[in-house]
Amino acid sequence: MSHKDYKEVEDFLIDDTFQQYCAQENEQCVQYWERYIQQHPEQQDVIARAQRVFAVLTGHKRPVVQQMDNLRNTINPQNKLQPIKRWGKVATSIAVAAALTLFGFVYLGYFKTTETAMEELAMSATAQVYQTIKGEKKTFTLDDGTMVTLNSESKLEIDRDFGKTTRQVSLTGEAYLDVKKDADKPFVLHTNEFDIRVLGTSFNVKAYPDELASEALLIEGLIELKSKGKNENSIVIKPNQKVTIYKNEMIASLETEAKKTAKPKANVKEIAIQDVPNDEKQEVADIAWKENRLAMVDQDFNELKSILERWYDINITLKGPAIGKYRFTATFKEEDINQVLKALQKVEPFNYEIHGKDVIIYEK
Repeated sequence: MSHKDYKEVEDFLIDDTFQQYCAQENEQCVQYWERYIQQHPEQQDVIARAQRVFAVLTGHKRPVVQQMDNLRNTINPQNKLQPIKRWGKVATSIAVAAALTLFGFVYLGYFKTTETAMEELAMSATAQVYQTIKGEKKTFTLDDGTMVTLNSESKLEIDRDFGKTTRQVSLTGEAYLDVKKDADKPFVLHTNEFDIRVLGTSFNVKAYPDELASEALLIEGLIELKSKGKNENSIVIKPNQKVTIYKNEMIASLETEAKKTAKPKANVKEIAIQDVPNDEKQEVADIAWKENRLAMVDQDFNELKSILERWYDINITLKGPAIGKYRFTATFKEEDINQVLKALQKVEPFNYEIHGKDVIIYEK
């Protein structure tokens, strides 16, 4: 697509050269886009909006010191705050977080110093909570028009100021979101492993605390994912891309299984980016659950255990050293757990017993 065909803010934000222009990272890109804006006045308004949204999505990372000066003057012009020294990534992270306050990501307790004040803030920050139990799914619409489908054993907490100056939510578990467009109020989704900032877009997020990896799959639009931890990474995800963040426990288990003898790694998370085929005829397994289809794609029993437990509201015990490594690829629609296990028996030899909500799977 030619730059002259760009009509929406997202068109510019997806463009790599425009990103480098906004970030002032590439002199050639800067010169090109400055000339382009002068030559195409009919696009100046949408380009200006795209620049503002880029600044919000990236947290205004560049002028951090200037933002802190403005922040101090805005919050408390009479009292001088202690100067912030440059402490590498820690100081930068603190500065960026504070700068976000200027642009609508409000965190009222930032300048409170007592633990009591922080606890009061946490208790009052959430206005509404949507929650599902095992074997349950919910679809609902937020006040801004965003459609949400919540998977089993998941929770979505809505910020008290949602829809005013910001749109912030927190997720535990899995959800599919079709976010209503609002360029002036980017939608921010928080999980334990990462934060996602979006405009108008459709995406799936999986962040169960008991699983060793968290995932984000973008269906359409544009999102920025920022991982949490010692080494923060910011990634702009494009349609049909899936990002997987492996938790430290997963990295450790993989290294142990491979019997690696290298020096221990720092306590960081590993990130993998994968392109998902865009084929309308082929089902995207990651969001099959939204249509009430249980999809397995080359997954072993160790991974399927928690999925089946949430899907059928059961408790599974795996017995035997090899049973957890049995791998399966299959899709189920309305089958119960007994029918699913009978079908899987045709792929790998195993026995099972069902006692109410307790299921025991063991080697033959």
